[in-house]
Amino acid sequence: MRENTAGQELNEAYRHPDRAMDEALDWLVRLEAGGFVDRGARAEFDVWLDAEPSHRAAFEEIKTLWASPETLVAAQELDIHLRGLPVPLDAARKMPRHRIGSQAWAAAACLAVVIGATYLALQSMPRMLADYTTDAGERREITLPDGSRMILNTDSAVSLDFAGSKRGVRLIEGEVWFDVVHDATRQFHVAGHYSDVQVKGTAFVVKVQGDADTVLLQRGAVDAVHEQKSISLVHLVPGEMVVASSDAMSPVEKFDDERDLGWLQGRVVIDAKPLGDALAEVGRYFDGRVMVLNRSLLDVTVSGDYRTDRAQAAIAGLAAAAGGKTTVLPGGYIIIR
Repeated sequence: MRENTAGQELNEAYRHPDRAMDEALDWLVRLEAGGFVDRGARAEFDVWLDAEPSHRAAFEEIKTLWASPETLVAAQELDIHLRGLPVPLDAARKMPRHRIGSQAWAAAACLAVVIGATYLALQSMPRMLADYTTDAGERREITLPDGSRMILNTDSAVSLDFAGSKRGVRLIEGEVWFDVVHDATRQFHVAGHYSDVQVKGTAFVVKVQGDADTVLLQRGAVDAVHEQKSISLVHLVPGEMVVASSDAMSPVEKFDDERDLGWLQGRVVIDAKPLGDALAEVGRYFDGRVMVLNRSLLDVTVSGDYRTDRAQAAIAGLAAAAGGKTTVLPGGYIIIR
């Protein structure tokens, strides 16, 4: 069914583990979004459909997703990312744009992406200049030049400054745990987006996410200094945390070791959060994209304790706890409905 094209090579890199589902996706794009289909192709499809019961079941499931009006909403989000980016040859061949309306094109583009029509994601310049990085789902331990240790959580990036007497790390993105060797003569600095954490010897975590830096102190003592010098520094003792936004420091709060530092043991703990927030947390460990078609599920409260190296299973578990169903598609896509 697949022709030997450059598009095929891209598709083959992102095959669904269920062969019937993979072939059903191909057929749906070909029949629903591809314009004219000759009799030979239609006959070939009928033979495939009747060959095994799993073929018909897979095609009906994907066709139901295609027909869902919610799919267009999710697809339009993807369409924004597709604009100006190359569409692989196989997808372009199957989906002549002049044959379908703009919303149908968004859905067709969405479906092309989920069956393996991938595009290049340009990394930001700061991440490209990082000394150490981790991918989604990866955890990495590094020994620094002064003997201190750091553990990078999923999807993180840092740059180092140990020139001369300096001991500095800039957290570009993500979350990092530090165990700093004591040196009374040289402070150790960790710079986030809005804060600078100053220590001489201690263990702590700094996370930059969204529009905030979060500092959690495990042992020892740290001073969290805001980039705006008019804002008073915050001194933390073990078990305390503070959040720095663009124009303020939050009140000091206690944090939960199991919940907030569970990732050091490869766990992510969800404690009575709306599904939308839970998916955002677990999604940090998933190298793909989650589309929620049934938006009412996002407010359902869920809880659970999951392994960070099994993020796909965690997402399915959270969706089930909220009363939803998941469909896994090629190219690293999960649809929740």
